[in-house]
Amino acid sequence: MKTVRWGIVATGWIAEKFAEACAYESKRGGNGVLSAVASRDAAKAAEFARKWGIPRSFGSYEALIADPGIDAVYVATPHSLHVELSVAALRHGKAVLCEKPVAITGKEFAPVVELARLEGLFFMEAMWMSFNPSARRALEWVSSGRIGAVKYVKADFFLESPFNPTARLWDPGLGGGALLDVGIYPVTFACQIARAAVSASAPKKPDAVHSIVRRAPTGVDSFDRVLLRWENGPVADLSCAIDLAGIPQNRSALVVGENGSIELPLFWMAQEASLLDRDGKTVERVEFPFERNGYEYEIREAERCILCSETESPVQTWADSCMVMELLDTIRTVAHNA
Repeated sequence: MKTVRWGIVATGWIAEKFAEACAYESKRGGNGVLSAVASRDAAKAAEFARKWGIPRSFGSYEALIADPGIDAVYVATPHSLHVELSVAALRHGKAVLCEKPVAITGKEFAPVVELARLEGLFFMEAMWMSFNPSARRALEWVSSGRIGAVKYVKADFFLESPFNPTARLWDPGLGGGALLDVGIYPVTFACQIARAAVSASAPKKPDAVHSIVRRAPTGVDSFDRVLLRWENGPVADLSCAIDLAGIPQNRSALVVGENGSIELPLFWMAQEASLLDRDGKTVERVEFPFERNGYEYEIREAERCILCSETESPVQTWADSCMVMELLDTIRTVAHNA
């Protein structure tokens, strides 16, 4: 295989972003091409295909997954369908790039990993933050000791969505709620920092987990505050919301060490990072403007792995995704109502 033929499952906002980045990569001589798109609405699939110059469209997800002309499937549906479609694609011999979260619970996700391992097929969670150059530089600063021992991590992700009981964010049947949709970013970021702080080769769960939650009338969490502590490592203070204004201050990350700190505005999609000394003075600042929209980095890694016959990426491993899903389970289990 010299080219990865992508099939996009679903036609929503996130699928548009992926198509835009994939089309950009193809034009610049990348290793992939958009080959097909599917929606449960054939007209929507056809319109999406026309917009992005995709040669084929399908009126069902199953038809695309079964198509022998597809090498890799990008799952961009609501959370509740991620496991079902990932399993279906793997059983048809397809590589899978699945939007975050990869499942609703860790228990649901475990069979996906086992199937990918059994079939020897590539599977990766599309945690685009993991491949962001600015976030990668922050992790390098931590692992190389630039700020000394890490003591504290602060990361927040707020967005404000009008309450609608049938909308994806507010419907429990679609995997709604703040923690799964946006809270997964600060939780993942804190875990990555904790791992980099001890230069560990494998992710490690925190030793203490505390959380409070505010619930919407539908029962989903509209706000979460989470405290994590790693033994001999940092304390993480994290929050997420789908009913609070997403101003820049509520979408940033701070990492504090003995000898300095790191700031990441819009940390999950950061295009800059600053390294500060103990007095708050800038020691180093980097800027990595997106070449397209930021999704190009995860696409490149997925295509690299697929063409090299690797079943998982060393940047976003199966163990990484498993641990975060299990941690999200724990956060929900121990949560107290606000």
